Amino acid sequence: MSDSIYTPTSAEMWSGRVDSEKDSLSYRWHQVVQCLNINELNQSEEFALLGFACDVGVARNKGRVGAAGGPDYLRSSIGSLCWQGEESRFLDVGTITPRNNDLESAQIALGKHVKLLLENQKKPIIIGGGHETAFGHYLGIASYLKSRQPSAKLGILNIDAHFDLRSYEFGAHSGSPFLQALEQAKLKEIDLKYFVHGINPHNNTKSLFETAEKLKVEFNSNKEVINNDKSALQKLKAFVEDRTHIYLTICLDVFDAPIAPGVSAPAWHGIQLQKALDVIALIKSSGKLISMDICELNPVFDQDNRTAKLAGMLIAELLQGV
Repeated sequence: MSDSIYTPTSAEMWSGRVDSEKDSLSYRWHQVVQCLNINELNQSEEFALLGFACDVGVARNKGRVGAAGGPDYLRSSIGSLCWQGEESRFLDVGTITPRNNDLESAQIALGKHVKLLLENQKKPIIIGGGHETAFGHYLGIASYLKSRQPSAKLGILNIDAHFDLRSYEFGAHSGSPFLQALEQAKLKEIDLKYFVHGINPHNNTKSLFETAEKLKVEFNSNKEVINNDKSALQKLKAFVEDRTHIYLTICLDVFDAPIAPGVSAPAWHGIQLQKALDVIALIKSSGKLISMDICELNPVFDQDNRTAKLAGMLIAELLQGV
């Protein structure tokens, strides 16, 4: 695939501590990751990291810009994490960067790259960028399933403080991706359902709650998540059980500000990391995860790499034991 807005990752982007250059049991992420041009994929099962260096949608949404630096910031921040998986299962296949603030073309390009990864048996891990990343990501998943498994029942599980169901009448943005996805799915006759885990009522208008109800969007509030509400956990499990494929998307603003200061739109009274790790464990055990992204990592506002390390731990949970 040739695309002027796509750039492979240089191996120099990954660095960190070295405990041993020969003992694979002592390896860290920077010693394991393989940087590969996405046009050189083979048909082997691997996790593949792809960046979406974009916060055009955040700017349109009047948020704090800076998340466009998220993908490379993550790479440079988590190289010293200790590797717990197999040696040859983790690729870095580059980054998509929009040109001239053309978000829509970049989202289409992201979708094409995600589809290519899935066609080559890869499990995509997309690093944003603002949450406008999610619509491009969805386009790739939907196109792949439509061509390969047209009877699939896709579920988008969003760990987020926000619904992101706002109108995009005047252009797509970081607050509109899931309304876009639901409307596109209806148009293309794709069986899609949407669930949000961690909604903060103080960061969503009454109008958004009405939109969610109209679209039959299920959700758990931040208080339900924090308090381990049994009915909330049951709703989440029932959602996963009802779907054949799960696309997991995580907006870092769902977490408590002290552990995730580097985000585009801080939402107070957030959840703790373990709550998200529990969801990842649930989805892993279901065997239904098709793809994952982490959005709104904003290095401009991060402190001591806290938010980047948190994002790294989310990815590590997914890769653990693979």
